[in-house]
Amino acid sequence: MTQQQWDLIGYGVWALIIWMTLKQFRQTRRPVQGKGLNLLLGDWLLFAPLPWIVYRMIERGTWEQLAWTLGLGILLSLPYILTTKFQAAADGTIKFKPNAAFYIFLFGFPYLRYTIRDRIFHSHPILSAQHRPDIELMLAEYIAVLVLLTFLWRLFMFISYRRTLRAAAAQGDTRTDQSVITASL
Repeated sequence: MTQQQWDLIGYGVWALIIWMTLKQFRQTRRPVQGKGLNLLLGDWLLFAPLPWIVYRMIERGTWEQLAWTLGLGILLSLPYILTTKFQAAADGTIKFKPNAAFYIFLFGFPYLRYTIRDRIFHSHPILSAQHRPDIELMLAEYIAVLVLLTFLWRLFMFISYRRTLRAAAAQGDTRTDQSVITASL
């Protein structure tokens, strides 16, 4: 493949990252309803590349590359996990608790990734006559990091939402019990 073809693939991945970021931003702006399964499975399209990623990692990857991929996915999910909280509103709905640090990470990571990629690949082109890296494996690892951090963050969101839902239900039961006691007096 030529450098231009790889650039087109990179732009496609970049468009996917922008789309996911905007989708995640919109999700934090509206109340969550039901059991929260939309939080867990909201980015269901990320299941699509999993067979290809697994195949590439088995076929061409090393254990060290797998460890780095898993480690980076977990590390990059931590800022999202640590800044994601839910709160029960007075009207009984559960909403994402606004957090400026979360939005800095949400919009800053894609920008930082693009800036680093642009600087590295323009100062050190990866395709030359002397060096032909396995770009397909690199792309699989990169997408695996994105998929892992998104799934970990969504799993934490689901757990956090369910915990908030249970706490709100328990608090609602307590309020009901207090109003019954007050009415009987």
